[in-house]
Amino acid sequence: MFWQNTNFLIPFLSIIFISIPGTFYIWTHRKGLQDIIGIGIMILSTIWLTAYIFQQCITISYLKVLFDKIQYTGILLLPVGLFLLAARYVNYNKIFKIKYILLICTLPVVTVFLTLTNEIHNLIWTDARVVLFDSFNMVVKKYNTMYFVSTFYSFALTLAGIIIIIIDIIKSYRNSDVQKNKWKNLLLVPYLSIPWLITLPKYQGFNPFPFIMETPVIIAACTPIIIGFLNKTKIREIMPVTFETIFEKMDDGVILVDKKDNILKLNQASRRIFNIRPNEVVGKPIINLLTRLNESPDAFLENEDLKIKNKGGQYFYNARQTEIKNDRGKLLGKVIVLRDITEIRKAEEEIKHLSFYDKLTGVYNRAFFDIELNRLNASRQMPLSLVIGDANGLKIINDAFGHAYGDKLLIKIADILKSCFRKEDIIARWGGDEFSVLLPNTSYSTTMQIVNRVTKKCKECSTDTMVISISIGVATKEKVRGDTEKLLKEAEDRMYRHKLVESRSAHNSIIASLGKALEKKNCETKEHIERIRKYSLLLGHILNLSDAELDELDLLSKLHDIGKISIPDNIIFKNNKLNKAEWEIMSKHSEIGYRITLSTPELAHIAKSILHHHERWDGKGYPYGLSEFEIPVTSRIVSIVDAYDAMVNDKPYRKAVSREVAIEELSRCKGTQFDPHLVDVFLNQLLTKEYEG
Repeated sequence: MFWQNTNFLIPFLSIIFISIPGTFYIWTHRKGLQDIIGIGIMILSTIWLTAYIFQQCITISYLKVLFDKIQYTGILLLPVGLFLLAARYVNYNKIFKIKYILLICTLPVVTVFLTLTNEIHNLIWTDARVVLFDSFNMVVKKYNTMYFVSTFYSFALTLAGIIIIIIDIIKSYRNSDVQKNKWKNLLLVPYLSIPWLITLPKYQGFNPFPFIMETPVIIAACTPIIIGFLNKTKIREIMPVTFETIFEKMDDGVILVDKKDNILKLNQASRRIFNIRPNEVVGKPIINLLTRLNESPDAFLENEDLKIKNKGGQYFYNARQTEIKNDRGKLLGKVIVLRDITEIRKAEEEIKHLSFYDKLTGVYNRAFFDIELNRLNASRQMPLSLVIGDANGLKIINDAFGHAYGDKLLIKIADILKSCFRKEDIIARWGGDEFSVLLPNTSYSTTMQIVNRVTKKCKECSTDTMVISISIGVATKEKVRGDTEKLLKEAEDRMYRHKLVESRSAHNSIIASLGKALEKKNCETKEHIERIRKYSLLLGHILNLSDAELDELDLLSKLHDIGKISIPDNIIFKNNKLNKAEWEIMSKHSEIGYRITLSTPELAHIAKSILHHHERWDGKGYPYGLSEFEIPVTSRIVSIVDAYDAMVNDKPYRKAVSREVAIEELSRCKGTQFDPHLVDVFLNQLLTKEYEG
């Protein structure tokens, strides 16, 4: 047996002791596909050499032939493994797609199968016989074309692996930007070419060591060494590239300085931040950068935030530094990272602004006012005056014109306050319609002078459709002694007293402004309102209504359609019939008018009549479908008079009709739309007398 033959025992033991530890080493230190390929190469080399040794040592002829066939598994498949390993190390990764792997492996695998089954078809060789020599033996065969094709293919694959390695080396030398160990792939050239060069002479009959199969021995011995070294080389190679890539591509600014704080390197982001070129600062102290910014020289060292202005605006950066030390703890330098925190700062400022400012008016809010009230309650701030003002008629304006219009009123008041008070005064929005002002070091008389300016400014800024009126209370604290709550209560009480005095005048002004707004919107002309007032009061006198009802009728005739000021113009001025959606919007005007008048004490008594002036006698009106005497008498009177005047005068959507046609229409609708008794009185006693007169 082979253990009795030292010629084969020594190489056999060598391959066992090389391949097993080598395969284990590659497996335990595997880092990628190249290691899996390496393990395959180790297994194929071992199969090749082991089969060769058994073929030499076994005396039974058919077993010799069998092990000779098994050798071809390694002989034919090893070139595939060597080529793939070379492709992997030169990053020729597109070859590792399934379709390309199958294409490369098809011929060797088919040839191996045909070799193992050669007795059936003799496609690989014919006439195999064992030839004995002094110290070894071999199986001599007459090879067919298929064998030479597969052999040529194996040599071509190995040569292709060598070629792609050489091409990669040439590219590496030409590309100066690629920072890598350019010589590392040179190790793959002898690894692939030496076994190939040894095998080539053997096919020419030159074999100085017939009892040793050199090719699998060299491949098995070198594969773990090559893979281990190249993997380590790959790490050593990638680290500088990784550092350079991260350093340059980071969004944060990065500055490297030596242990003396001289600048060694700036990345692209740092150059953009400081708007400088590297040659302007490299080798110079880091404080030179801060001098440009008028910052403290210790700003970097103390991890402070930097404010930097450039062409794009003002930016904030958080500076953080880290020391760089060697394994022995010796300081080598520092790395300073500048992170853009501009958006964070803006968000913080926005949050701070929202915390202390009123979003609508831009003045301070109640929270800030309370803080300042406590802060200013100090002897150096005395006398401390407090002004509290309440916007008159905000609710009626919101109901009449909408909250957007009410917001405009509040903004206008805030602007007036800012223009009249001083910069050092604290102006705040106290509540929904209230404002407060703190005036440090200000006497009561001085404060009243400013308040008078505010009142005058409000009158100047008022318009026909926006009456600006504020009820104001003032209180002054001469000494620190005493509670600030008392100051607040005193100012608030005075404000409410003024509001009681001014409210009637303010509300009358607001009512007048509503009438002006209605007239400007052309919902109701002045002449139309006067005609309705005239006929309504005449009819009321004929019906012997009380003085209170006549007063209500007088006001109702003017403001019954006040809700129309909130209806969009495109509906109000539409020239043809309203569609269903538009009519639903238009029909809301009586409810809007109800809310407007209900919010005003002087108008609350006509709110119900405004709400129901579009109800019908037969219960088919709106908004609640009231019928007959459920409808207020004033509403029934105005609906008749309004309908008559609308018919005999032009409207945007139709021309006027004659007096006779209008009378006929009222007669037709009595008992359905209108109160029949009131229609008879209106036609027979009012219009007839007017016509005869």
